Amino acid sequence: MMSLVPLPIIERFFKSGAHGDRRYQIANALCFQITWLLCVLGGSWVSVAVTTVVVALHLQIVRDTTREAVFLAQCAVIGFFCDLLLVQGGVLTTNNGLPPVWLSCLWILFGTTIGYPMRVFHGRFWMSVAGGAAFAPVSYFAGARLADVPLMQPVWFALMVIGLFWALIFPLLIHLYTVNRLRVGS
Repeated sequence: MMSLVPLPIIERFFKSGAHGDRRYQIANALCFQITWLLCVLGGSWVSVAVTTVVVALHLQIVRDTTREAVFLAQCAVIGFFCDLLLVQGGVLTTNNGLPPVWLSCLWILFGTTIGYPMRVFHGRFWMSVAGGAAFAPVSYFAGARLADVPLMQPVWFALMVIGLFWALIFPLLIHLYTVNRLRVGS
């Protein structure tokens, strides 16, 4: 099979893509951190380009591309509507009443981490609730500041809403990933 992404050395190094493959988990986590910054600072066009490249490479590496592609599409839809709720609820302010494209791209990129570096949260419901509640507000706060997206005032309240939101969303994404893994391709 011809590689969609012309990076045969990287592809060969990570080809196993196994859930337990520590090399891929670390590379995937680092890639997400770098692409998070590129998306937030680069805006819509950079985000779309970065997301396209990362997803193409990710799908070359993982074992079950169909399951993973379905899950990433689900992340895109869920993410868009979740952020749309935050925008429409006034938690985030945008010029057009829609989530920024870069923010929607981050949901897809985050989806690439669910089965790999975020695997530590699988089967640990309360840990995933706490992880979503603690880490998402930090990410949204930093992203909003760097991309100049105003948050609801007082900011602590906006962050609390985001934390509560993600206390539900993160365990849901993990559950959805697990259900897809059992269902797709079987």
